[in-house]
Amino acid sequence: MNRRSLTATAMAVVLAGGIGLAGSAAAEPLRIGYAPSVWDPSDFHGMMGSGIERALDEHGVDYEFLIRAPSNHVAHEEQLAIVEDMITEGLDYIIINPTDPEVQRVAYERVIDAGIPLIVGNYSVPFPDDWGFQPMMFSGYSHSDAGETLATYLAEKYGEGTTIAIIHGAPGHITYERAPKERYAELGMEVVYEDFADYDRRMAYDAMERILVAYPDVDVIVAASSAMAVGAVEATVANGAQGEYAIYGAGGTFEELRYIEDGLLTAAWIRDPVAMGEAVGEAIYQHSQGNEDAVPAVFNSPIHVIDSVEAINEYVNPVIYEAEGLEFPRPVNN
Repeated sequence: MNRRSLTATAMAVVLAGGIGLAGSAAAEPLRIGYAPSVWDPSDFHGMMGSGIERALDEHGVDYEFLIRAPSNHVAHEEQLAIVEDMITEGLDYIIINPTDPEVQRVAYERVIDAGIPLIVGNYSVPFPDDWGFQPMMFSGYSHSDAGETLATYLAEKYGEGTTIAIIHGAPGHITYERAPKERYAELGMEVVYEDFADYDRRMAYDAMERILVAYPDVDVIVAASSAMAVGAVEATVANGAQGEYAIYGAGGTFEELRYIEDGLLTAAWIRDPVAMGEAVGEAIYQHSQGNEDAVPAVFNSPIHVIDSVEAINEYVNPVIYEAEGLEFPRPVNN
C-alpha cells in the first residue's frame, strides 16, 4: 500500500491498490478522489470508502485513492477547498459526500465544469431541475425514508401519547427528514424537546445531560446521527442511567451496533455504507471501461431498524464486524 500526503487544511490519505486492468498493464492508474464530510475509518464514511476499494480490487483495477475530509460535518468552505484541490490535481473521478447537499452546489459545478466525472455519496435525491446538471451517479439513501421507517417503528412500539426528545444535527433538511417532528405528531406522538448538537458526539453528550435534568420522564430520545447517538449513550453511562432510556440512533455504525448488543442503545436504523461504496467502485470500473450504460443514475440502500442481535445478523454487512477482527454472525445469548 502506497501512501503520500496532499497539501491539506484538514487531512489527506492516499491509498493505492490493485494489479492493473486486464490488457492495460502499462496504463496509468486511475486517480480517484474521495471527499467525505468527515473521516473516521470505522464510521460510515470510512466503511463506504472500504466498499469502494473492495469493488475496485475485485476487478483488479490499478488505482490511487485519495481521501481527504474537512475538520467537521459543517465545515462547508473546507470541503469546497478540498474539492478544488482535487480538481487541480487532475483526478479521473471525484466522489463527494457533501457536508450539505445544497450548500456544496458550487463544488459539484466546478467538478463537472472541469470535465471530471462526479459521484455524490450519502445522498440519493436528484438535484433540482433548475440547477441544470446531475452527477454521473448518486450512491446513498433517502434520509426521509429513514425518518419514516423510524417514525413508523416508534408508533407501532410505543403508541399514541409517546413523548419524544430529539437531538438534531445542524439545522437543515437532512436532520429534519431523519427526525420528522410533524410525522411524529401525525402518528399521535409528541415532541417535547429539541436540541442541536451539530452531529458532534461531545455536544450530544451535553444535550443528553440537559434532557436528563429537564425531561427525566421522556419516553424516547431520537439522535439524528450515529455520533450523536453514541454521545447520548455515553452521557447516560456517566450519569448512572445506562440502559434506563430508550435511545434511538441513526446509521448503524459499529459503535452503535456494539451499544445495541450491550443494551445501552435501544436501536438504530441502518443503511449499508459498504454496499454504497461497492456500488461506487463498480460504477467507476464500468465507466472507465467505456460501459457507461452499466452505471446506474442512483444506488439507494434499503433502510432497516436494528434493535437486537438477531437483527444485526440479518441486516448488517459482515464487513463492519470483520474489519474490527470480530466474528460474524454475532453470538446470540438467550
